[in-house]
Amino acid sequence: MCSHAYHEAINHASHRRLFDHYVTDFVYIKHLFIEAYARLSAMKLFARRGVDYMRCANRDDRRYLLFTPMVKMKVTTQGEEVIDRLWDVMAAKGFEKNMYFEMAVRDIRALPKLEGTVHVNMALILKFMANYFFKPAVYPDIPTMDEPINDDFLFNQGATRGLGKTRFHDYRRVYNRVSLANVNIFKKQIRLLKMLLLVGKPSVAQAKDFDFLLILGELFTLVVYGQLILEQARLERSEDDLIEQIFDFMIRDFSKFALQLSQKASSSLIQQLICKRMIRRPVVDSARHTRVWDNYAYRLKDQYEMNP
Repeated sequence: MCSHAYHEAINHASHRRLFDHYVTDFVYIKHLFIEAYARLSAMKLFARRGVDYMRCANRDDRRYLLFTPMVKMKVTTQGEEVIDRLWDVMAAKGFEKNMYFEMAVRDIRALPKLEGTVHVNMALILKFMANYFFKPAVYPDIPTMDEPINDDFLFNQGATRGLGKTRFHDYRRVYNRVSLANVNIFKKQIRLLKMLLLVGKPSVAQAKDFDFLLILGELFTLVVYGQLILEQARLERSEDDLIEQIFDFMIRDFSKFALQLSQKASSSLIQQLICKRMIRRPVVDSARHTRVWDNYAYRLKDQYEMNP
């Protein structure tokens, strides 16, 4: 849905003239498209890698139990973010019934709710946080699982209890393979989140406050999101510019949730201090921004159009 909407938006904007300029000449519009493209690319990278962990699953490797709820929760809510940015470009055109966009903006809201609310999937995700950060296990590297074989385990998974015992490979190995400016800033944010869980872990009262846990879960989710994005980007040999643009918004999203957590009425002083340290600014690189626009976001102009 987001891909179709993107093509429709870039085709529309690149051919529409306002104030003697094409709409895509405006800096604000370029920023909206680059942001939408980066978020859409991240959605696809994560979801593709999540499939690999589903297909390699067995009774001793149930990592997919974290990644699948994240596709339901994180990827679909990111879809809303993409559509919102494209809608600011499409404006009134997005309401016309002869456009695909009109259907997309209506239906995109349903996806995060169809498999239970974000809160339901976040409740599942939080069960994995302790083992993910503090008890990594050793697993072989998983390749792209595209062989035409039968996925027997998925049809005979057995009991789903004991989610808190699920183990994961060390996320630090994945992050440490990459040394890019924005990825390095994000790694510092991750270390501060681990510090928060060690020295400022939620109190008994906070552990019962799901609104508090929901924000904490959003921070944890971003760490996992970035991990699988980097794994798939390595498999697809994605260019550094795209990875850096993805982690540009990842840093900003992480900072947003850190600020929200620090402003909670129940947040302790140590929690507030660590959260404030998490708030970081991505590297400003106008040259990279221009390359992403030219080589990715704007390049899709007139590349695809649905049949009427």
